[in-house]
Amino acid sequence: MLLSQGRLLEAQRVLELLKIQELRDLTRNARAGGETSGIALARIEEEIVKKYGTLIVFGQQIYECEQKKCSTLSQLRDQLDVLTQKFQQDTNAFRKTLQDRLAKDPALLEPEQLRSTAAKIVTTEPGTVLIYPLVLKDKIRILLASRGGEKGVVFRSFETSVNQQQLWKTVNQFRTQLSSPEDETAVKATSKQLYNWLLQPLEKEIKDKNVRHLVFSLDRSTRYIPMSALFDGQQYLIERYSVSTILNAGLTDVKDRLPHNKQEIRVLAMGVSKAFPGFNALSNVPNELATIIQQSGKAQQGIFPGSEFLNENFTFNSLRDNLTGNKILHLATHGKFESGRPENSYLLSGSGDKLTVDKIQTLGNYMSGTHLVVLSACETALGGVDADGLEMSGMSFYFLTNGAKAVIASLWLVNDASTSQLMQQFYQNLSTGQMTKTEALHQAQLAMLKSNSQGSDSNRSSVNYKLGQGEQSISRNLSHPYYWAPFILIGNGW
Repeated sequence: MLLSQGRLLEAQRVLELLKIQELRDLTRNARAGGETSGIALARIEEEIVKKYGTLIVFGQQIYECEQKKCSTLSQLRDQLDVLTQKFQQDTNAFRKTLQDRLAKDPALLEPEQLRSTAAKIVTTEPGTVLIYPLVLKDKIRILLASRGGEKGVVFRSFETSVNQQQLWKTVNQFRTQLSSPEDETAVKATSKQLYNWLLQPLEKEIKDKNVRHLVFSLDRSTRYIPMSALFDGQQYLIERYSVSTILNAGLTDVKDRLPHNKQEIRVLAMGVSKAFPGFNALSNVPNELATIIQQSGKAQQGIFPGSEFLNENFTFNSLRDNLTGNKILHLATHGKFESGRPENSYLLSGSGDKLTVDKIQTLGNYMSGTHLVVLSACETALGGVDADGLEMSGMSFYFLTNGAKAVIASLWLVNDASTSQLMQQFYQNLSTGQMTKTEALHQAQLAMLKSNSQGSDSNRSSVNYKLGQGEQSISRNLSHPYYWAPFILIGNGW
């Protein structure tokens, strides 16, 4: 394709990379032929990077020029058009891969919608970029989208030479280390490796002073990674940016916002505190709900107006019949994810009944006004591997398809005490009317990262569930990423 377009130097570089990869495959030596640095920049990219430093600065220059109606606007737009055409050529190269996956994974960001979705995301809030890692058999193709003018978008692509098996092995190792919050040194080492593969190629772009918010559209095993806990050797990602995730274009509505006045935000909060066979008691849930919901006659308690249903009062019928009219649904309970069969996953009601995916899907008739669903439970963001090895989205996906604009969910078994603390801080931040949902979660996680509080032993899943080596045993400093990193925001983070 490159040769047919007369791009001889780029074609030569590709051939060299292929030869190096063949040598590596033959010798099974990851260092054979030296380290690869990806495909060289196109001439237009080289010129822009040389002049502006990064494509992000170039995009900001277009925006400022549009506002001032400067004399060089047409020339800047010519350069943007060339970059857009180059990206379309790059996209065509892996369109078939995306389309094949889309047939089996409805949460994937469609190739036909990538440009329009990226434009919506990066122009919604200043300093926002979209990062889309595409996991291929022998490498990761990483797309970076940033603002290019008032409503436009500029793309750049990167590559990392790591195969699917090696990526999955490292992701699984990272999750196993996080499940036992004892040795943060090992966690940081593995996290740094993942950072090197997924974000180090983008460092020059995202370290721009104007970049503050990272939005990820994740693929395959990268969905299992708490991106906020990636470690660059000095800091966790969350110490530099707010982080959120999106799924496909149809589930990404960035127009709707929560009211600034907290009295206009009603919350339906439901939870389970008592023990059931196979499930621990969650002693912190009553206080969690009481802190969130304003009680009648108790003006000094509670953050938002709304209704609270605890234990026996939390049933499927009470959830369904009280859902309409609330901006936020908060569920603090046990959860269980069935790996490979997400349709069998469930949340536990106060009567001990299972709120299965089938039941959750019927709630779509009553969720038209629900802006945010907070699943203060275990593994509600975790997906499962289907027969073809594709990682499918977890329970959070079904709330999004029901009409919720955003979901906060968890990637692993969450600690009861730390979860309650995190949730209370999140709602307190949100109530100020000065923070987006993403920033409210970001600041709550940062507060925990910098705290010296201690966690208890209870988690919000089956006491018999095991992850990695052994059962959960938690009584550690809450600054460990086990406590603050599991919750992710999916969808509209604004």
